[in-house]
Amino acid sequence: MPYRRSALPEAALSALVALAVLPGPIPLVACSSDAHPSSGAGGTSSGGSAAATGGTADGTGGGVNASGAGGTASGAGGGTASGAGGGTASAGARTEAGGGATTSADAGPGAGGASGAGGASSAGGASATLAGKYPGDVGLAMDPAVVWAEDFEESNVAALFARYDDSKQTGLAFDADVPAKSSGKASAKLTASGDGPNAVDFFKKLPDTEELFVRYYAKYESNVPYHHTGVWVGGYNPASKYPNPQAGLKPNGDDRFSVSLEPMEQGTAPRMDFYDYWMKMHSWMDTPMGDTAYYGNSLVHDPSLTAKSAWQCIELHIKLNPDPSSGAGAELGVWVDDASFAQFTDRAPLGYWVKDKFCPDAAKGTECTDYRPSSPTLVPLDLQYRSTSALKLNAFWPQNYITDKGSGSVWYDDMVVAKSRVGCLR
Repeated sequence: MPYRRSALPEAALSALVALAVLPGPIPLVACSSDAHPSSGAGGTSSGGSAAATGGTADGTGGGVNASGAGGTASGAGGGTASGAGGGTASAGARTEAGGGATTSADAGPGAGGASGAGGASSAGGASATLAGKYPGDVGLAMDPAVVWAEDFEESNVAALFARYDDSKQTGLAFDADVPAKSSGKASAKLTASGDGPNAVDFFKKLPDTEELFVRYYAKYESNVPYHHTGVWVGGYNPASKYPNPQAGLKPNGDDRFSVSLEPMEQGTAPRMDFYDYWMKMHSWMDTPMGDTAYYGNSLVHDPSLTAKSAWQCIELHIKLNPDPSSGAGAELGVWVDDASFAQFTDRAPLGYWVKDKFCPDAAKGTECTDYRPSSPTLVPLDLQYRSTSALKLNAFWPQNYITDKGSGSVWYDDMVVAKSRVGCLR
């Protein structure tokens, strides 16, 4: 089954496919419906909306201030919205900005590297993570290393949306199902449908940062035609109060980039992978042309990395290239339940490209192994996210987006954006 189902007319898709020919029926990524309803059209938000045609936020609402002593999440009184201009959330376990040192060495208990080869350091472990210092995450949100936290303990969904700059609200409800060891009483259940609403999401403009760790819990309903269902993290220059993924177009390097982990297919436990846009991404076309040449690149290709119908602890790590002229020093990683699935640096793991798929040399997915060259030229992944230091990490966008016939839900909980390794609940 292809990675993505295209929203292009069949005749147009056929014309595009004819431009990109490999021996054998390799799955193509032709995903024109990355043009999320939030893109360029603003969206409905109780905490501020974007201008529908001008491509900029209208300035209302802005960020919602956070307050609360002790940093503990209480099940009641978790935040009040004060008008359409954005309110004040006082749930306790809330933070918008924090200082603290930046570290990228706490790679957890995994072996490091994509499919266990190379990559960032795997030193550290549970005791070295933020979660290791705050059992049940109680008080974690007030740690100076935390940039943003969301535990869905607000008193109602209106108070939740008041904390965000843009959102598609229909289809989100609080649910009593929470991860084990969570100190909270509710999670967020996002239900989308090909018949509508296609998109359920919430977007937060974060303070500009060079490196982030994003830990969240997710649970996926089985046999759902997911299109884009995951947590997108990235940056815009200038910073934006609404998402603008610009499907089909490669970033220039001075404008935007995005990283997400999401289901690549359908089924009871669909394979997950990165779906990333950045200036060094590859096209699914042999000769890229037009405005449909680039869709998110996949990088891990491990059949054991799957979206499950039980809670999973997922953590992403993004470190921007310090020197805008090269990818040196940049990093990208993912842990699931504190086990390292992939850690990319400018040195390892080595791999090869199959159109828009970077395949680590040890990749096991047939989308790589069936098309592996007989003598591939092995190179590291070029993680030059940006060509200017003005482009920073500043966007957080959890979503459920479904365009095909059918509907489905994803649950999120205990989401933390921080400047150091977060780790799973203790």
